[in-house]
Amino acid sequence: MTEKDIYLFYSERVKVLYSEIEARNNTLPIELLFEIHSAFDHLKRFHVDGEPEEKCADKAFSHLKRGMLDAFKLKLKYHNADYEKLIKQKTDLRLIDSGKFLPQLLEARKNIIQTARTARIAEGQDKIDTAFEKWYELSMLIDEFETCYFDPRKIQWARRQGVFHFSTNFIIGLITGVLASILASIVISKFL
Repeated sequence: MTEKDIYLFYSERVKVLYSEIEARNNTLPIELLFEIHSAFDHLKRFHVDGEPEEKCADKAFSHLKRGMLDAFKLKLKYHNADYEKLIKQKTDLRLIDSGKFLPQLLEARKNIIQTARTARIAEGQDKIDTAFEKWYELSMLIDEFETCYFDPRKIQWARRQGVFHFSTNFIIGLITGVLASILASIVISKFL
């Protein structure tokens, strides 16, 4: 591996993912900064300290990969938090898309969980190439999920419909209760 390989990996993979994480809160988590700093410190050793390029590049690559794994996990963490907010809302998601929205959301979510589990298991077994493949797959699944299911227009529509349905049911229940009371009074007065 060469220094140029490190810069290409950084430019094509690391920077893209880090930018996505940074865009969430307009900050880059410190653990990611440490890994980038460590990677480029190893590259500095090639130029300043005269260490072999391949050794420095391999160590820099290792830090960038660790940083990417951290970034994937952060992306999943942020996704999980957003998912929890969506599910805990007082919105009846069954109303969206003629009832298809919620089952599709749950199926997509199940796929994300299974892929995350596979990625973590591969990482734990030191199958780093498989882990990275699964983390990339997971990243794409999260992107697709958020595009399809975190649509504020649909959520707002369902919220308004839920309020309308609740109000309508409440009024119908109130009227039914009043009518039942009147009917009961009439029936009781006839027999007394």
